[in-house]
Amino acid sequence: MTRITPSTGEVTSWPSPVGAPDGFAVRDRRAVLTKRVHNQRATEVVRAELDGDTWSATERRRVRVPGRVVLRCGQGRDGLLWLRAGDTWLRIDA
Repeated sequence: MTRITPSTGEVTSWPSPVGAPDGFAVRDRRAVLTKRVHNQRATEVVRAELDGDTWSATERRRVRVPGRVVLRCGQGRDGLLWLRAGDTWLRIDA
């Protein structure tokens, strides 16, 4: 489940369009999720939109990164996802 806590403090949950994502950031009704590609210098970047009660993937891309993606090291805030790959932090906008 993907959990989103709006500024009101209310917690709402929806099923995630990506199984076991490493990173997640949301802005309004758009989200970006990442899932590392094991033993490779790549990650899958999934963009999604909230359509009623369902997240629908709108784009999926495999992206080469400068190092291996660190497990569960995607930090999302205010529509920006910071993803650690090797010794580098990458910024991905929602």
